[in-house]
Amino acid sequence: MPDHALRLILNNIKDPLIPIVSFARNESVYIDATEEGERSAWNKIQSICERLEELPPAIRHSVQSEDILLSRMYSRNENLNPVYDSRSQDFIRYPVAGRLENISETATTLFEKGYLLRSFFDRIHVCPQCRSGHLSVREECHACMSANISEEIVVHHFQCAYEAPESRFKTEAGLECPKCARKLRHIGLDYDKPGSITHCNDCGSINDKPSVGFKCINCGTHSRPDQVPARTWYAYNMTAAGLRRILEEREAPAASPDPRSDSFRVLLDYAQREQREFGSLYQLVRVTFANRPQLEAENARLWEQSLLLVIDVLQSTLREVDAFREEDGGFLILMPRTDAAGAHRTMARLAARLEAVLKVELGFSHSLLQASPTRSADERAA
Repeated sequence: MPDHALRLILNNIKDPLIPIVSFARNESVYIDATEEGERSAWNKIQSICERLEELPPAIRHSVQSEDILLSRMYSRNENLNPVYDSRSQDFIRYPVAGRLENISETATTLFEKGYLLRSFFDRIHVCPQCRSGHLSVREECHACMSANISEEIVVHHFQCAYEAPESRFKTEAGLECPKCARKLRHIGLDYDKPGSITHCNDCGSINDKPSVGFKCINCGTHSRPDQVPARTWYAYNMTAAGLRRILEEREAPAASPDPRSDSFRVLLDYAQREQREFGSLYQLVRVTFANRPQLEAENARLWEQSLLLVIDVLQSTLREVDAFREEDGGFLILMPRTDAAGAHRTMARLAARLEAVLKVELGFSHSLLQASPTRSADERAA
């Protein structure tokens, strides 16, 4: 059965956890497993169904993507492991996730909450236009960006010091210098071949080395290397907290995520409690970069490198008791036991150091977020 037909059937069933096993070899993205023989297939289905029955009704019938993803991992007894798949626009697929969409984003959210652990899988360059992972990396002409290039050996004539591509020396009688018309008979005595050049067969341009370019197979967009962003992919394992989330009744107290998954939130909560108990001041500062959209569109690699330098500057400018985290291309900075004037002075030093270190103008600006009850501040920091 083709994928589109199977998809129509599954859309009518509307159960994202239903097990699907093929009796014959099948590479469909919707099938949980391919088993040889009917007995093996039914054993696989029975195993999945038994684990599905262990889930509380609130989880078994949940429509939240986080619950569905964790439930599929548990019922299939598999980790969330990515595989390369040329049929996917991302070039990466998570088989255990089935038809679930936005899997990487959902898994990242579960990781931040402490329900999943992750490990590096690969870093895939993506098209800046359509975000596809199907890119052709090719050598091309510096001038016209054509891939129709060829390599030519360079000939150096010792006597007159003329140097040019070998094709210019070739005649019916052998090699002859186009400058002085002398015959070139013995390599090492009359001439040598010190290297090669790249010749474009479309525009005729000559260069010592070809350029490198990216062409999207999906939408045809051509990009220079510094314009192509990269996306990091991870494999995920479920934690004990994740297991408790899907196996305990929903009415029970929610499992607390590992505090280490969000140390910034923990520090912010502590600073707020200090303010309530002892009147200690703290400042929560939002740093933004007005030029980020333009820089990211024109040169994604330059923006990524600039962001790394910003982090270095933050670490060297802030105190050891201060904390920061990235948020939407900017940063939230927590400064315990600091008044507003002190925060503004620190931000002025930060701006000066960024101007000295960076070669591009990021459009740095900052604002102090007004202190408020714990829940609201946490929501703003989330």
